Amino acid sequence: MRRNVGEVKRAKRIDVSHDGLLIDSDGLSNNVRVLDLSADGCRLRTDSTLRIGEDVQLRVGRSGDYPAQVRWSLGNEAGLKFTGPSQPVS
Repeated sequence: MRRNVGEVKRAKRIDVSHDGLLIDSDGLSNNVRVLDLSADGCRLRTDSTLRIGEDVQLRVGRSGDYPAQVRWSLGNEAGLKFTGPSQPVS
């Protein structure tokens, strides 16, 4: 499939509905719901305001903490880009 000029190539996204915990750069945690997931990142719903560019950790189940960066935030949804492999839960 050919892309149009300016179109960004994205990894395939999978719709999910998982409860998680988002730990911000100050160490504060907020409950979130992960709405979709790809190899590169995810979209989530949160009641807190996220700062674009902030480095965070996403914890879903027992799979570890995933380092990520907030790429966009609009209303109660935000997009994260994963910045490394999962780390054991501390």
